[in-house]
Amino acid sequence: MKTTAIILSVAAITLATGAAKAQEEEEESDFGHSGFGLALTIGEGMYFVDDSVYREQVTLEVVPSFGWSWFKFDFGLYTTLESIEIQGTNVGNWNFTFRPGGRVTPPMVPVYFRFAFPLQLQRHNFDYGVMFGVGVDIPIIPLLGIILEVDTTLTDELEWGGRGVPLEFRAGVGFHF
Repeated sequence: MKTTAIILSVAAITLATGAAKAQEEEEESDFGHSGFGLALTIGEGMYFVDDSVYREQVTLEVVPSFGWSWFKFDFGLYTTLESIEIQGTNVGNWNFTFRPGGRVTPPMVPVYFRFAFPLQLQRHNFDYGVMFGVGVDIPIIPLLGIILEVDTTLTDELEWGGRGVPLEFRAGVGFHF
């Protein structure tokens, strides 16, 4: 009886230690794991302005990021590669945009939700807004993934969605360090 109690006590301590270590490793992987990332994407889309649909410029975005497995801070650098006329607005003009923001990724899924605050510099103008998007980062190898993303941005130039809304489709590669 005494020997059985000692064996059960040792087994319980061993199991508790193993469970605590597993939980500690899981917490480390969710919260302690941090890293850098770099995404390179090209995009195009459409503007819905005054009941008409217009093609959006071809764009290029470079997004350095830093964070944990579930949240990343993004420092997006975005530029248009062409200038097109979009119904008397400045939104089709060539521009450079700084898009600071973040991404939230649910555990164990390649889907992420992105938000940013675009600060757009144009030749003779400045625009700002709020961007929302959803995307997937499909791993190819541990350091490389394919990125597919859909975004929309509400801006001052388009009266915060009152005059028009863009829908942008992006594709590219992501590097994870």
